[in-house]
Amino acid sequence: MIRFLAADLDGTLLTTDKKITPHTRQVLIEAQQRGLTVILASGRPLYSILPFAEQLELQKHRGFIIAFNGSLVWDCAKKKAIKEQSIPLHVIPELVAALDVDFHIHGYKGNNIVIQGKPEGRSKYISCANKMPLIETDDFTSTITEPQHKCLVTGPPRKLWHLEKRLKKQFEANFSICRSESFLLEIMPKGIDKAEALRELLVKLKGKTDELLCCGDGYNDLNLMRLAGISCAPSNAKKQVKEAATYVTKSNDRDGVAQAIEKYVNV
Repeated sequence: MIRFLAADLDGTLLTTDKKITPHTRQVLIEAQQRGLTVILASGRPLYSILPFAEQLELQKHRGFIIAFNGSLVWDCAKKKAIKEQSIPLHVIPELVAALDVDFHIHGYKGNNIVIQGKPEGRSKYISCANKMPLIETDDFTSTITEPQHKCLVTGPPRKLWHLEKRLKKQFEANFSICRSESFLLEIMPKGIDKAEALRELLVKLKGKTDELLCCGDGYNDLNLMRLAGISCAPSNAKKQVKEAATYVTKSNDRDGVAQAIEKYVNV
């Protein structure tokens, strides 16, 4: 019996234009009314996830948010964090120094995204998707004044692949690093990923992994899919994610998550 749903947002629960369709919303609310616990698990910051949690009535139905790929876990009913982990500020200058002109590093300052240098298309995409304004700076380390739940690095996909290998070796003791898109590298505190945060949350909720349905489309969802009793990937997901999934649903633009719920959850 499926008691928990963990769903990624971008490319999975959200359509290409970053919306939840009326049908998917209705299916999720009805499933929660019948006892399903919904967990939104995303690389996005909390600020950017909360509007979708409100649409799905997660506060009313005691749902949860896993933000920043697991650096922050939020109890929607109690409106408070039940887990937080950050990158220490003193490590950030060394990270910035490891990047050359092909890459842009991003961090967070309040409800804004800070970028080193002039924004290009990838940075503007991140800003638009999260509905968070960009702050440009030539001195990233001085502009970032609060510990970071996550930093982002954007760049050309092939060069980013080589950078990922180099950073993983250089900062093995400091960071967990993964790619969510071919052009986007996500840098979190050591030991952080969606699956580990979800595993810890299930322990708190006295849940089991075989009671868990996970839906995701990106590289940072792979461990999540492997954790779940049942895992579903929309047809637009990365090839590796679809190969890891129990079931491939319709695309994110055709209510793929709703189809997975209708197939595996008693709604």
